[in-house]
Amino acid sequence: MTAVKQVKRAVVKAMTDTGVTAVESYSAERFKMSKCAVTAVGVRETVIEPGGGLEYLGWRTDEGTQEVREVYGRRMALKLSMDVFAPRALGADGCEEAAERVMQALMTALPEGLKLRELHLGQTEWDKVTGMFRLRASAAYEAYFLCEMAEDETVFTDFVLKGTVKERE
Repeated sequence: MTAVKQVKRAVVKAMTDTGVTAVESYSAERFKMSKCAVTAVGVRETVIEPGGGLEYLGWRTDEGTQEVREVYGRRMALKLSMDVFAPRALGADGCEEAAERVMQALMTALPEGLKLRELHLGQTEWDKVTGMFRLRASAAYEAYFLCEMAEDETVFTDFVLKGTVKERE
């Protein structure tokens, strides 16, 4: 799974774990059927900074096998869009209340390797495409990834967002 997808999934999980309805991707038709506020998480910008390259962090011994593995890290800066949609029945207030729950989730439930740097909330407006109220938001993060490598390995392929469990696609 790509680094960006890991971050999006971690953000969606943080929101859903705290009771916020959130999705990684969406369609206008799907939203039109929603009875509650939904937050759509997307990518606005990804930057691998000059200092964000591969860094040697040390070594770790597997307790079960006693195998020694070198640990490497990588840092990435990115900005996600987090647009909150609320049906007409909830009104603009429902959209803003959902945005407050999103803010709370982002300040308390993110994994260890994902640091919130900035959070921007816009105004709530009526969105003609979805027929819902929409509050445009974005959040800037610094993400830290780890990779363990045994002595006989030469390629880095499995960087995992720190504080999360590796997922299979």
